[in-house]
Amino acid sequence: MAAVRRSTLCLLLGLLGPAPPGQAAGFNFASLQALLSHQDIGSVEELIAALPAAQRNRYALVFESRSLQGASPENPRVILFGPDARFIVTFNGSPAQQGFRVVETMEFDDASKEFRLRELLFPERAAGPDQVVVSEVNPQRCTGCHGAPPRPVWDTFPSWPGAYGERYRARLSARERAGLSAFLALQPTHPRYGELLDVKRFADPQTFRSSALTQYAGIPAEPPNAELSVYLGRLQSQSIARQLVRQPGFDLYRYALLGLADTACGRLADFYPGALWRTQRSGFERFARDSAASNARQAQLKAARAAFSGAAGAVDRTTNDNALVPLRFVAESALGISTRNWTLALERGSYDFTLPPLPAQPLRETLLAEVATRDAIIRDLSLYWTSSDGDRYCSYLKRRSRAALTPSHDGANGGLTPDPTSTPARAEAAPTAVAVDTPEAATIARPAALRLCVSCHETGVAPLLPFSNPSQLAQQLRVRPSAHGALIDEIRFRLSSAAGPRQMPLGLNLSDAERQSLESYFATLAVSSN
Repeated sequence: MAAVRRSTLCLLLGLLGPAPPGQAAGFNFASLQALLSHQDIGSVEELIAALPAAQRNRYALVFESRSLQGASPENPRVILFGPDARFIVTFNGSPAQQGFRVVETMEFDDASKEFRLRELLFPERAAGPDQVVVSEVNPQRCTGCHGAPPRPVWDTFPSWPGAYGERYRARLSARERAGLSAFLALQPTHPRYGELLDVKRFADPQTFRSSALTQYAGIPAEPPNAELSVYLGRLQSQSIARQLVRQPGFDLYRYALLGLADTACGRLADFYPGALWRTQRSGFERFARDSAASNARQAQLKAARAAFSGAAGAVDRTTNDNALVPLRFVAESALGISTRNWTLALERGSYDFTLPPLPAQPLRETLLAEVATRDAIIRDLSLYWTSSDGDRYCSYLKRRSRAALTPSHDGANGGLTPDPTSTPARAEAAPTAVAVDTPEAATIARPAALRLCVSCHETGVAPLLPFSNPSQLAQQLRVRPSAHGALIDEIRFRLSSAAGPRQMPLGLNLSDAERQSLESYFATLAVSSN
């Protein structure tokens, strides 16, 4: 099974390699604005015709749309994603459809690693570029569905109900065949669809279900829906990695996050010291259960969409979202990041991250580059991770993570001496002792629920504790005695259900997420530096 999967990954690597030089580079929203002004474009039709060929020969066709642009089988919504989906242009084809005079764009900004959404509203009759209304970046009409920061809303592998080629590498349904036939008959003379290139791709059944002969010869490309999923998945992974790196607590948890960015390095428990894991285990188990329940609801809703569009059996395999549950838990509990906008799924509140097989893990690769700037050894060790000796890489991450998350007893930062057997020959000249960075107390993000602690313990209602002064609190968490050990132990007890009527905050029912955010904040603060 592993050999089959590896061959699939290699095949996809060949199929979806880098775009030819000059094809992907250059065209973005600024280029589109230049077209509007320099070519005196005043209609959707004129804009489509003026787009470069590379932007018009890669697209998906949606016949059941849930966006602000309507769609039908003969007049689908077109998603032009070009060579790599870094700049997407969408439109539909009938004056009777919602959003007919609107062109929507989505641009991936390489500097910020964020997606930028815009709308262009064209006049009823061509009237020149001055009559085109361009929205602000990320207008509320768009972020209502795409979230903030925006994410691509496409769907998750292996089915895309409502888009031609609904089921990955399967025959088109009768409804799809009929609708696509009507579209192809209309396309050559249509004022908008007529500008699409390589339409024969949609007329060829092997586009959606290649034959065994063409697969063996390495000829077929991925179907359009899967191709778009791969590109968007790569870009979204870069966006997620940048969100993580920006957090003050990233350095403390960087080894754990890197090790959990794929399934190769084992369990979350292996990255936490025993004492910390005992405080986090129940929260993680709740988190995993909640994620599974959310994804079960998403699967039901997606199955209902598939049934409505006539794609019987479109949702026919489970998701592999569990691969990111441990990483998401660290992101939410330790870094204070919401992961609700990470998935490409149409349904909100889903944590389905299923993508077509990728030859590389883009989230892991992006995080690896960030960690390697702080720890040169990790780059060399990463070369071993796919080999029979790959445990060198994972073992190093686990040891470094446990050391970083273990409070120092002498007031200094913790240290770690690498195991000589886990360090490649080229890294032998590296220092034998590697300093472990811990975040400064004042830089750790404070959860919203902390205000409840402040309102009682700094106003005379409860015993005085410096909850609003993280540096003082960090010191007291480690050394101040209490009935259950140090102050950090007392707080953990008071936040748990075991405290019964003495559970904090008194008289208030916090959500599991709020309690978890407090637990994680105090745990991180306890191992911070002042």
